[in-house]
Amino acid sequence: MLAVAAPTETVPTETVPTVTVSTETVPTGAVPTETVPTETVPDGTIPLAGQPVVDPSCDDTSRPDPLPAPGSARSQDFFRSFRTPLAPAPLYDPPGQRHVGLQAGHWLNEEVPPELGRLQGGAVGGGKQEWQVNLDVAQRTAVLLQAAGVQVDVLPATVPPRYRANAFIALHADGDPAAQARGFKVARPGFSSLPDVDDRLVDTLNQVYAADTELPRDDEHISLRMRYYYAFNSRRYCHAVAPGVPQAIIEMGYLTSAVDRAVLIGNPDKLARGLADGVQAFLSTLP
Repeated sequence: MLAVAAPTETVPTETVPTVTVSTETVPTGAVPTETVPTETVPDGTIPLAGQPVVDPSCDDTSRPDPLPAPGSARSQDFFRSFRTPLAPAPLYDPPGQRHVGLQAGHWLNEEVPPELGRLQGGAVGGGKQEWQVNLDVAQRTAVLLQAAGVQVDVLPATVPPRYRANAFIALHADGDPAAQARGFKVARPGFSSLPDVDDRLVDTLNQVYAADTELPRDDEHISLRMRYYYAFNSRRYCHAVAPGVPQAIIEMGYLTSAVDRAVLIGNPDKLARGLADGVQAFLSTLP
């Protein structure tokens, strides 16, 4: 489940974790992926491949102006502005190895910078917190993609400033208070700078993930919280994905559904295979 930077947003405190796919930063119970060899910077952290260690244009001590209360005098115009598309941007396509960011939703929520405020905690089910499921699947997916020659960053709730990769996918697991809904859904930014490319990413993930996991699609429950996800909103937040990067968010299934939990918790490799196959299929469509 989500926190957003959009209509119905919970205004998304500070250490920005620099997390690569590494066995050293994995919480207990998660399945580690291979360590990506890289040099440490002077403070001992490991920079994400291809990302700046520090972005001087980001002020990690500030917050954007508060969101207006729904129904207030300026809320209609303010929230309408979220739907204004970003200016078209060239596709981020540097030479060399393909590079993908997989965000484990809600992982390290307690370490987000002030500009994101407080993120929601996510769903719970089957004795698991959502972040645990998201991280587990993200790391399993990373192992598969790395084996196929794709460079992978497994990212926490805090996205590096103006993050860039050949694709960014936020992984989440949903919750339904009535414990009736099940299935998965995929969405792209409502204000995409690459609508055609993002649509292709969503379509590819929908087709491949459905075929590999045999989970039903739950498109009727795609929400504004997905389409205006905070990590998409580079217009409002510094810690967001840069324009020109193909990006999507997937709710992989419902933790509140016993049927979905059988895969989310009981067979996460099946989900990882669906995601890895989907990502590789999408990357094959890029120039």
